[in-house]
Amino acid sequence: MTVTRFLSSLLFSGAFIWVAVAFFDVETEVVYVLFIFSLILIGAAIVTGLLISPLLRKILQRPGSSLLSQLRAGDHDLADAEQRGPPMNHQEDGLDVDRSLPAKGGVGLDSNDRGP
Repeated sequence: MTVTRFLSSLLFSGAFIWVAVAFFDVETEVVYVLFIFSLILIGAAIVTGLLISPLLRKILQRPGSSLLSQLRAGDHDLADAEQRGPPMNHQEDGLDVDRSLPAKGGVGLDSNDRGP
């Protein structure tokens, strides 16, 4: 499949250049310069990708560096939780309930039960 795509793109780019030279009076020197500059651009992109890929691989595969891996490990700082401020959901009896924390005793806080 890749070979057919390469051959078809080669055919169509060749036809495009032929039409530009034959029918629109584009000089062949301009086509040569465009070809050389496009080769330089593609070569620079390949070299840049080869130089940057080990750096990106090192950054992205560092163990424990992502926030998701820290959350899965359960490494939560209490200082971060205290800086968030008081919870925003107040009940009528004046008690603040933080719904982000799991309920003790197996009873969910989202139920309509008030509890003792």
